[in-house]
Amino acid sequence: MDVAAEVIGIPILRTKLVAFGISSFYCGVAGALWAFAYLGTVEPQAFDLQRSFQILFMVIIGGLGTVMGAFLGAAFILLFPLFLNWFLHLVVRGDLRPGLLSQLELVCFGALIIVFLVVEPHGLARLWQITKEKLRLWPFPH
Repeated sequence: MDVAAEVIGIPILRTKLVAFGISSFYCGVAGALWAFAYLGTVEPQAFDLQRSFQILFMVIIGGLGTVMGAFLGAAFILLFPLFLNWFLHLVVRGDLRPGLLSQLELVCFGALIIVFLVVEPHGLARLWQITKEKLRLWPFPH
């Protein structure tokens, strides 16, 4: 609410720059901790274009602008390949080529991003919120 903040005397440009700087600091610390704790080392090869796309997909599928969406998107991006692999092994009941499985995973992610951007731009966070509201009123819808 830029107008309301400006009316009460808050410098908008400075406040937005400070918020951006603080969030960038937290993102940098989170990236360094991830590299140290998960990878055990910091190498430039760990931060390739594929990792950037993976983080972007987490944000888009989870929900833009929500903290809950970031968590849901991260869980979805990490768990979806496992469930897809499990489901395809149940359906096919044979050996799948790893290249086919990885390409199918990318196709599914691309289709889900298009669906979420067109149908529900607020992602899984909004779907979770709608589900909670419907379950809260479930026995008596009126």
